[in-house]
Amino acid sequence: MTEMKRQGLAIRSWRPAKLTWPLLCICLLVATTSWGVQFGDVDLTLRSTTEYRYAWSDDSPKGFLNDDDDDQDFSQHLGLDMNWEEYGITFSAMGRYVKDLDGTADGSIFQNYTDSRGDHRQDFEAYYAYLEKRDLFVDGLNVRAGRQYSYGAETVHFDGLHISYSRPDWAGFEISAFGGNLVHHYTDLTRDEVGGYNLALHPTSNLALTLDGVLSDNNSTEGGLYWQITDYIQSYARLAFIDDSERFLDIGTQALLPQTGTVINIGIYHRYDVDLDSDYLFDYSYTFKNALSTRLTSLYLLQEQAYTDYDLKISQPVPQLKGLTVYGRYTKRVLNNDNEEDLYNTDFDRYSAGINLDEFMGLKGFHLDTGYSFWQEDRSMFYEGESTSYYADLRQELNKFEIRAGFYHKSEDVNSRIEDEAATRYEAALKYHYMDNSWVEVLYQYDQDDYFEDELGVDYVSALTLTLHQEF
Repeated sequence: MTEMKRQGLAIRSWRPAKLTWPLLCICLLVATTSWGVQFGDVDLTLRSTTEYRYAWSDDSPKGFLNDDDDDQDFSQHLGLDMNWEEYGITFSAMGRYVKDLDGTADGSIFQNYTDSRGDHRQDFEAYYAYLEKRDLFVDGLNVRAGRQYSYGAETVHFDGLHISYSRPDWAGFEISAFGGNLVHHYTDLTRDEVGGYNLALHPTSNLALTLDGVLSDNNSTEGGLYWQITDYIQSYARLAFIDDSERFLDIGTQALLPQTGTVINIGIYHRYDVDLDSDYLFDYSYTFKNALSTRLTSLYLLQEQAYTDYDLKISQPVPQLKGLTVYGRYTKRVLNNDNEEDLYNTDFDRYSAGINLDEFMGLKGFHLDTGYSFWQEDRSMFYEGESTSYYADLRQELNKFEIRAGFYHKSEDVNSRIEDEAATRYEAALKYHYMDNSWVEVLYQYDQDDYFEDELGVDYVSALTLTLHQEF
């Protein structure tokens, strides 16, 4: 609810429909019988998450989309880890089976990424499955083979090989390289081969220099500097490129005042103009044209023009009231002079204040995060003006139970997409931990936004999600 975070190869569905329900039953059976065992010196762990989601909205008028006003989806995550510590060998795998239980018509508000891959409405997605050998031949040389992720200049999902080597601590040197075929779950993009590297150098114990690269149809490069200036001050700087074009510059400093516990964060982020044709595969953007397409050629989530953000945040614990922290924040965004303001891009000033309460006044298991923002927006003659937004997230633990509730609202929702929220959202959840690392949860969410009404013809979207998670 507080500024929510954003986030390969499509596998064909099983053709015989009669196999679908037995497979679903097997998944449910596994989900309720998760286990962890040890075969000799090999530790084996299984993780399972089973989810059923029912979503609905009011009826859309004729001329908007279609009359599909509800949707039912099922998903099953399974994860497996095996660790043979004596020989430094591990195997890890995770996948998800997803099924649209009632079908989703073209143009429906309930279309999602699964629906982008055709009419079958079911898929198995193998996220990762790799074998890793640590300290191969020499100490510090690790080799990983299979489907996996690599992080650096981009988050890369690929089938292939990853090799890393860390010199002894006194040398302060780390290097890794990877290569293979890209994995596409949700798109028909034609990029195939990918490679990359990650370098880190530690000239001193409090300084790190990094250089990361991803090599594909377009090449991404990112350099970084991370410096612990004193025990209480740390700074960083990151500069990224796509091919020969600058992509972003990110600079920040955090300082702690030990006498009072005050934390001060100062940051400047500049996004350069990047031609969408050369934008990297994983730097997703959004367009209305492709938003509800059943065959996505690009997975567009956000279209941002060049801008500069200036950010200042101060947080202060209140020693007289244990568990209470207050904060204030100022953010200023300035678009490049040549860019036009639109639904996703605008100059703005945002002034924010909030509090965080953890086990306030000795109330065990109590957590509250709440805040208020005042916006001054300068979009156009139609949208220019002021607005406010506020949110609250509450969590209370009661023995094996956990109760969560949240709320977000923005008075003028035309700019809510920059906060990555619907204009109004409510959510409530009840979770029960019936075993260690195992729980069941019921979650209700309600979203309302002018975009839903103006572009999709519905006033609200509600969703009820039942989740069963087990981990041993």
